[in-house]
Amino acid sequence: MPATLGSLLADRTFGLRAVGHIDPERLDLPVSWVHNSDLPDPTPWLEPGQLLLTDGGQFLPPTSAEPDAYCIRLRERGVAGLGFATNVIHPVIPDDVIEACRRHSVPLIEVPRATPFIGIIRHVADVEAADRSARLSWTLESQRALARAAVRHDGLREILRTLSSRLGTWVALFDAAGRRLSLPGIADVPASVEAEVDEQTRMLLRKSAPASVRVAGPHAATLQTIGQAGRLRGVLAVGADTPLDSGHGDLVESVIALASISLEQQRAVSDARLRLRTGVLELLIAGRGGEAARSGAAVWGRMPSPPLLAGRVPVFSGSQSLLDELELMATAEPESLFFAEREEELVLLVSRHRLAQLGSLLAAHDTTAGFAELDRWAALGRALAEAAYAAQYAREPGSVEFAAIAEHGVMGTLRRGGGALVARRMLTPLDALPAEHRDRLVGAARAWLDANTAWDPAARALGIHRHTLRARIDELGELLDLDLSTFGARAQLWAALELAAESGAATS
Repeated sequence: MPATLGSLLADRTFGLRAVGHIDPERLDLPVSWVHNSDLPDPTPWLEPGQLLLTDGGQFLPPTSAEPDAYCIRLRERGVAGLGFATNVIHPVIPDDVIEACRRHSVPLIEVPRATPFIGIIRHVADVEAADRSARLSWTLESQRALARAAVRHDGLREILRTLSSRLGTWVALFDAAGRRLSLPGIADVPASVEAEVDEQTRMLLRKSAPASVRVAGPHAATLQTIGQAGRLRGVLAVGADTPLDSGHGDLVESVIALASISLEQQRAVSDARLRLRTGVLELLIAGRGGEAARSGAAVWGRMPSPPLLAGRVPVFSGSQSLLDELELMATAEPESLFFAEREEELVLLVSRHRLAQLGSLLAAHDTTAGFAELDRWAALGRALAEAAYAAQYAREPGSVEFAAIAEHGVMGTLRRGGGALVARRMLTPLDALPAEHRDRLVGAARAWLDANTAWDPAARALGIHRHTLRARIDELGELLDLDLSTFGARAQLWAALELAAESGAATS
């Protein structure tokens, strides 16, 4: 431990005495060096944390330093304290110096005549050297301990246990998805700071760049990302009530380097598994379900089997954190979830009971997937096409089922897909007609279509001759460029009239 004002006062060799009250926190601050000077303003040669010793010559003529101004300069410079020798120039410390130190919170220590300044200086220097030597020894032994831990079977966790033991504090490791890894035998994150550590971890990962942050509080912590910009592999959190010193910081940096190597190795394995997933999916799409099931079972133990929901994210950005969380979900229950990347999309096969959980995960990553019923592998292509269609109609991130869209029928789909706008464009030629003429043509078309395009019943309903009705329908077909002798054209006309009426267009 470095020398402090408290340790110097406690050392009877020097016979030092505190003059007035000194804040206990100031007594525990390290003294970085000891400097002696009788200059009226010694601050240009002082650094924060240093102890200044003086005989008090500056407070005598001809210099006669003003005590208040003198103490203000010392305080602003951040000195650890002022040691004033007595029975050398001054028999006692002058009262105005004592008052100035009190007013400006400069710790004041009386140094007896029998105590040479050089003795205090050498003592602090020896303590500092011994402290450096101890820190170096501690660092070397800690690095050796890390090296021994790294070659153990469970290397990553042993490294973190060593770090926790050497620092005497809790340690937590988060993966790229922001999940805390289980570390048996290591002190857990204190409840008082757990929520803040979790939130700061997510913030660091979202930035996707190397960074660190300190969490304040009764159980403070230092958080440091692991990995390179755009390829973060996780975050290491270390409990520390004060910022880490150089020795502790070097140890943490070594752990981060070793953890980064370990996580990169795990990532390589994970990437290989993702490629294997893509291969299994291609087998399923090719109709080779048996081979796909055998290949999947060899790696994951089991594969989902219909009935399932087939999901599709048509444009997938490749979010690594989402893939990591999907891997964890699939590992926990492989028979109910399978996923794979295919070109620029993400395909998901999930059991009905896991859909809500999966939807929440997708929403948390601002991702939308459509899902469709899959009752047999042979229908996978159709289900994926329906899923892609459903994804287009999602109004917010998460999951949307094709069945929810299909239950509204074809007309419902047309309504959702802007069919009213297309209908209005199709009927635009009618806008050029006088209102009365337009209403006659539209009324004739509605009666004719309601009568299943039978001429006589429609004419009777309108109270006109069937030749008159035929003439109006022919005119309408010519205006709209539709061959109303065909079923397709009649279906288009009916749909256009229905959608335009719903949109409030004047077509009746």
